[in-house]
Amino acid sequence: MTDPKNVTPRKLPQESWISMNLDLAKVLTTVGPAASIIFAAWIFVAFLQTRYDAAIDRYRDLIEKFRSPDLSDSRKANMRDEILNYKRRCELMNRAIGCGLISAMLLISTMIFGGFSLVFQDSEALKLVSMGTATLGLILVIVGAAMVIMEGRIIRRQIHTELLDIPELAHGIDQGAGDINDPHRRGQDRVPTRS
Repeated sequence: MTDPKNVTPRKLPQESWISMNLDLAKVLTTVGPAASIIFAAWIFVAFLQTRYDAAIDRYRDLIEKFRSPDLSDSRKANMRDEILNYKRRCELMNRAIGCGLISAMLLISTMIFGGFSLVFQDSEALKLVSMGTATLGLILVIVGAAMVIMEGRIIRRQIHTELLDIPELAHGIDQGAGDINDPHRRGQDRVPTRS
């Protein structure tokens, strides 16, 4: 046995290479309110998905009706234009949904990295990554919203196209009835050919 008087006490490391401060209450109270941004992003994605689903259903319905041999030439031309516009709308909404989903993932990552940066307060890298994911996530929400605005411009054209097959309705909006792409149709200059 060793004599307790001759034993030198071991020194404990004073600080590890990363200081850690695990205060769960502080993490939850700091990160918790930021969850509302994530919920807003998911609501935005649900809004986009609803619009996309409706456009896809209408697109498929129009293609099925287009196959009918009973269509007049002007109706067929206007339906062709409408189908192409629905295709563009669906492509835009698909991209917007992608932006919304990536945005939501980035904002969730922001909360995770933000929580880690509270625990590991000396890590500047975590703070930078958290700030970067938040910025990119919010930018993608703006990009998705811009795509919805672009889709709205396509819808405006579709509203006019629907009326051009029926002379009484076309004249009611000060347009000539017929093919939307016909350069001789009265009022052609009021409906843009490409949005």
